Amino acid sequence: MSDMTTGVVAELKDRIPDLRRRTRLDAVVEASRAALLVAVPRLRGDYDSVVRRAGAAPARPSRPTWGVRDTVTVVALLLGLLVAGLVLPSPRNGRPALGVDAAALWVGLCAVAAFAIFVALERGRRDTLLLGAHTRGAWRLFVVLAVVWAAVFVYMVLNGDDVDRFEPQAPIAGFVLLGLSVVGMAGLAIVARRRDRVALLDPAVAAKDEWGVSAGGDDPIDEWWASLPTKLAPAERSVADRSYGTAIEVLEREGIIRGGDARRLRRKNPSVVWRGDAG
Repeated sequence: MSDMTTGVVAELKDRIPDLRRRTRLDAVVEASRAALLVAVPRLRGDYDSVVRRAGAAPARPSRPTWGVRDTVTVVALLLGLLVAGLVLPSPRNGRPALGVDAAALWVGLCAVAAFAIFVALERGRRDTLLLGAHTRGAWRLFVVLAVVWAAVFVYMVLNGDDVDRFEPQAPIAGFVLLGLSVVGMAGLAIVARRRDRVALLDPAVAAKDEWGVSAGGDDPIDEWWASLPTKLAPAERSVADRSYGTAIEVLEREGIIRGGDARRLRRKNPSVVWRGDAG
């Protein structure tokens, strides 16, 4: 028997009276969590800090709500899509809404406007509903827009014969603005990805799904357990999984759970049980 297993068994033996007073599912969650803290002792201090702060921490909304920034985000996205809609051929009749000569400047202005709006929104984007860090995908949207705009730029270059050679100033300005917007949007995607990675180090953010719903509700302790897999190194995850198996064995041996329950729980993902779902 390894030191980890011995420690887990000893910890759970001390908790048996309390575990017997709980429902079977609650006992499984409590025992699996206690076993993990024994198996990965470096988490104990962090967990104790969360427990101490839980009573004093103000409740936060379980998900971000629609705000002005989200409305402006939609406007910027529509402008970004209008870049393609103005000049690319329609799938219905194969004709563009405007020729390159007439559309180039408007295309460039729309791209610059969309890019400028996204840049202005970036500072407070982390907590927004549509592109918050919890979506883990804002940078992908920026990449898509950059690729679409690059395709529009290539299309306009290939159809540059439409430009009036005697008055090329406006189309050329549109080309320049669009090219700068493509480069700028690609750079913004890099910045957004880095900022989201930093934001996701916060357990409260990491615990939210792509819709902004916190798996742990408003309880900081539940949020901490929900984000636990992100805190574990690969070697620690292996030890943690073994501690979960040991906890199930102890509960079965003590008669707190039945054999059928034990077999079902062994097939369950431990991180789901740590999060509070042993059903």
